[in-house]
Amino acid sequence: MALARFVAKNAFRNKRRSMLTILSIGFSLLLLTIMMAVWRSFYIDQLGTESALRLIVRPRVSSYLMLSLPSCYQEKIMVVPGVVNVTPCNLFSGLYKNDKSENSFAQIGTDSHTFLKVHPDYVSQLDSAD
Repeated sequence: MALARFVAKNAFRNKRRSMLTILSIGFSLLLLTIMMAVWRSFYIDQLGTESALRLIVRPRVSSYLMLSLPSCYQEKIMVVPGVVNVTPCNLFSGLYKNDKSENSFAQIGTDSHTFLKVHPDYVSQLDSAD
C-alpha cells in the first residue's frame, strides 16, 4: 500500500512532466497503430492463395517495366516443370485528355484468354461485380 501511495504522490509532483509523459506514450501508441495498419494493408493478401502460385519474369538487362521479354521465351518458360500456363503482358503509357504528366496512366496489353487462366481470382471478382 505504501508503494502505490508513493507512486501516486510523485507522479503528480511535476504536472508538466507527467502530462508530457502521458502524451508521449499516447503518441507512440498512435504511431504504432498506424504503422501496423499500413503494414497489414501492404502484406495481407486479399486476392487469395492463387496469387502465391504466380511468378513474374522480366528481362535481366533492365528493371524497366515496359521492356518485355521476346515472344520465343514463352515456349521456354512453358517447358519448365510445374508451369501450367504463361501469359504475356506489355505495359505501356496511356494519356487522358492531353499530354500533361498528371493525365498519364499505365495500361497493360495482354491476351485475355490466357490472362484469365493465369489469374482465376480476377474472374471471380468480375463475376461478383455484375
